[in-house]
Amino acid sequence: MPIANCIITTDCNKNSASPNDLIQRWASESKISPDDMTVNITTSDAQQGKKYTVMANLLLPSVWSNADISQLQIGLAKALSSYFNVPPEEVFVATSIINSGMVVEGGKEIKW
Repeated sequence: MPIANCIITTDCNKNSASPNDLIQRWASESKISPDDMTVNITTSDAQQGKKYTVMANLLLPSVWSNADISQLQIGLAKALSSYFNVPPEEVFVATSIINSGMVVEGGKEIKW
C-alpha cells in the first residue's frame, strides 16, 4: 500500500506520457512491485517559503522494513524528478509510517 500524495506547482511540466508511466518508474527505481502503488497528483495554486516544484507525502504501512522504506522514498523522488523533468533538488518527499489498524479500505479496518 505505498501511496504518494504529490503536489506540483502550476508551472511544473506535466508529462504527456501515460499516467501509469509514473508508477512504472517508481517501481523500477524502488525495485518493488507496482501492484499496490498509488500516486495522487494535485496542483498547488500557491507556494510560499522554500520552493519545491514537486512535493510528495509518502504513506507506508509499518510492515515495511527500513531498507524497503529507503528504496521506496528514494525511488519515488527519482521517479518524480524523471517524470516531471525537474532536477532532484526541486523534489521533496516526506514519509509517514502508518500503524496496523489505522487504515480503512472497503469499509473494513485493515490490520497487518
